[in-house]
Amino acid sequence: MRPTLVLAALLLLACPLAREVRAASLEVTPVLITLAAGQTATTVEVTNRGVTPTALQARAYRWTQAGDDDALTPTQDIIVSPPIFTVPNGGSQTMRLLLRGGAAGGGERSYRLLLDEVPSANPPNREIAFTLRLSLPVFTASSGLPTLQWRAERGAGGQTVLTASNTGAAYDKLRAIDVTLSDGSHPKVVSRGKNPYILAGAERHWVVQDRGGGPGGPLHLSVASLMGKSELTLTP
Repeated sequence: MRPTLVLAALLLLACPLAREVRAASLEVTPVLITLAAGQTATTVEVTNRGVTPTALQARAYRWTQAGDDDALTPTQDIIVSPPIFTVPNGGSQTMRLLLRGGAAGGGERSYRLLLDEVPSANPPNREIAFTLRLSLPVFTASSGLPTLQWRAERGAGGQTVLTASNTGAAYDKLRAIDVTLSDGSHPKVVSRGKNPYILAGAERHWVVQDRGGGPGGPLHLSVASLMGKSELTLTP
């Protein structure tokens, strides 16, 4: 997978009358971390393309989903080394991830690796400094595949709500959803979740923005995910 250049500015730390704005500029590879069956360790490379050194803290969290919410819980399942480091400008740092309790197996497990920039204790005078947070998905191998079961229901205000339940043994990731109503129109579809992943055993919801004034009847759903493209007809 190609490195991803990340420019992030998530937390404002200094005064609004600054003469200069500074943000970290990093390349991280891979951006999706998968531990194959029998694999207990892997590495992540962080390269600093900015003009100043960047200090980072790395932490692993167990990742679960309930409804449309994602929950991160601190975990000791994955050891990150080093947990705190500084990447010089123009330099790079290799992080090692070690899976505790043996090799990946026995069903898919999902985690998030969070990389947080450590702000400078003494920022330059009148400079705005932004801190960076990266959240990388980490999965252990699964012997199964994702299976999405779709349904359509009428929600509050008469809008159509789409639900995808992952009854399979592995995560899926939605790349595109297109809805065609019986009159041939294509209303906008808005996700209630904050990311396109659907973990094994979880479900996600989307609202079809027809304002409750659609023509009624069945709707045609075209979905693109990691498993390819599928077409189906649903009746709310």
